[in-house]
Order: sequence, then structure tokens, then C-alpha cells
Amino acid sequence: MQRVGWFRSSSGNRVVISLTGLGLVGFVVFHMLGNLQVFEGPDALNTYAAMLRDMPMFLWTARIGLLGVAIFHIALAIQLVLRNRRARPVGYALREYRHASVASRTMALTGSVLLVFVVFHLLHLTAGLADPSGNNRLDAGGHADVYGKVVHAFQNPLYVVIYLVGQLALGVHLSHAVSGSLQTLGIEHAAFNRLFKAAGPAVALLVVFGNLAIIFAIFFGIVRA
Repeated sequence: MQRVGWFRSSSGNRVVISLTGLGLVGFVVFHMLGNLQVFEGPDALNTYAAMLRDMPMFLWTARIGLLGVAIFHIALAIQLVLRNRRARPVGYALREYRHASVASRTMALTGSVLLVFVVFHLLHLTAGLADPSGNNRLDAGGHADVYGKVVHAFQNPLYVVIYLVGQLALGVHLSHAVSGSLQTLGIEHAAFNRLFKAAGPAVALLVVFGNLAIIFAIFFGIVRA
């Protein structure tokens, strides 16, 4: 019962939010690195995508697991925000607001934008519902032409703008989430505090730069079908 009480407490919520958040960060980094294979050409990216599809048990287990972690993370974050708003006096909130960073103050906003963006991304490039014109294409090897679908998508200025907004929200969210999670989990030491504080912005820059490199390289014709 004591463990259940701790889990339901604000401190318990923060720890679980941090753990699930770091798990999602790991996926975001892995996803970005996989997508960078677009610079190696269609064979590399399409073979990588085909390899994942050829392991359906692994692929669907990962998808369901990520979905569960994401839902858990979002639900606990909403619960924590509502709890803090009910418990925090207005005057205290205003004083804390002055000292908080922009990233920490906008976590709820950037998280909401990210949720909408992820849903769009899944409908767009995963399910192919937002733009069916790129579906059912095969490359020379008979694999699904994921490379061609990605290139087709980012030749469209509308999709470029949507993904830029998503990357802006992702970068701001990550810059606080990583450092804040490490602090919440107690991973601090006087000798490494600067390193831990820099971890969030560093991961954010790595992921956003990698994703933007793909988008702009295609939009400006450096990578083409």
C-alpha cells in the first residue's frame, strides 16, 4: 500500500514521467538515425524499412509498447499539471514563473503540439492516409519505396511547414525534458551538473538538426528521387 501511495504522489508521478519520457527520447533518437539513411540513397532506406517489416513480431511489439508508454506518459503528465494547478497559490506561481525557463514553462503546450504532430505523422508517412499518392510504390528490388514516399512528401511546401512546426515543438520539449528527467531521477553530481544541464539542449539539437537536414535536403533538391 505504501508503494501504491508513493506512485500516486507527485514525486512518484514525476519519476514515472521521467522514465517513460527518457524511453521515448531513446526512440526519437533511434528513429532519426534510421531516417538519416535517406542520404545513402533509396537502396539503404528501403532495405532498412523492409528489414523492419520482415520482423512483424518485433515491429508490432515495439509499436504497441511505444504506444502504451506514450499514453502512460501523457496521462500522468496531465494528471500532474492539474494537481499542481489545484495546489499552487497564485502568488507562488507568479514568482516561480519568473525564474523558470521558456522550455519548462511551455512543456504542456509543446507536448500538446507534439501529440497532434505525431498523430499527423503516423497518418501521413506510416499509414499513408494524409497523402495516398505516395502509397503502393515499389523500388527496383520490389521493396516498398519508402525513400520515394519521403522525397515526395518534402517536395510539398505545406508538409515542410507542418514538419518544421513539429520539430520546433520537439526541440523545445526535449531541451527541458532530458535535463529535467535526469534531475528528477537524482542523476546529479557537483562535478557533472553542467553536463547534465547541457544534455537536454544537446539531445534536442542533435535530433532536430538530423530531422531538419532530411527535410531541407529534399526540399532544396539535394536529395531527390
